[in-house]
Amino acid sequence: MLRIAITDDHKLFRKSLALLIRDFKDMEVVLEASNGVELLEKLKTTPVDILLLDLQMPVMDGFETFKNVRQQYPHIKTVILTMRKDADEIRDVIKMKAHGYFTKNTPPKELEDAIWNLKDNSFHSEQGLATIIKEVQANLDIDLDSMEIDFTDRELDIIKLTAQGVKSKEIADMLK
Repeated sequence: MLRIAITDDHKLFRKSLALLIRDFKDMEVVLEASNGVELLEKLKTTPVDILLLDLQMPVMDGFETFKNVRQQYPHIKTVILTMRKDADEIRDVIKMKAHGYFTKNTPPKELEDAIWNLKDNSFHSEQGLATIIKEVQANLDIDLDSMEIDFTDRELDIIKLTAQGVKSKEIADMLK
């Protein structure tokens, strides 16, 4: 079960998105926040796999929020979900190494598929943004499909043990 957090200052959108995601198979919205400060506080007690993050919010915007989440919770995969299609904003998101960029007009199935595909560690975006993304990518000279994710030492230990065929329960016992 994927644990999803939604951070958006528009309550109606946030609640509607949460209802939509609850209909996606094997996904659960475990946390909702209206701004970055609220999100960071709730992350202290609520484990999350995926963060859907708006960029334009009061108190702490999405850019600052993402920097904090990436530093404090590097395992959380963050997808930007915004109204804007601005190339400069998309460039900044790619440079920050977010895992995706979607507008709030994205078809639900496309968002669901993208969330499931985050496991491949490449950058995912709405199909309707393909031209802008390619242009930004060309100007940045970044291969979005080969973006590297920095793993913590603990994550590397788990990966190595999994590759050796150790069962998850045994890994949990070994690593306490």
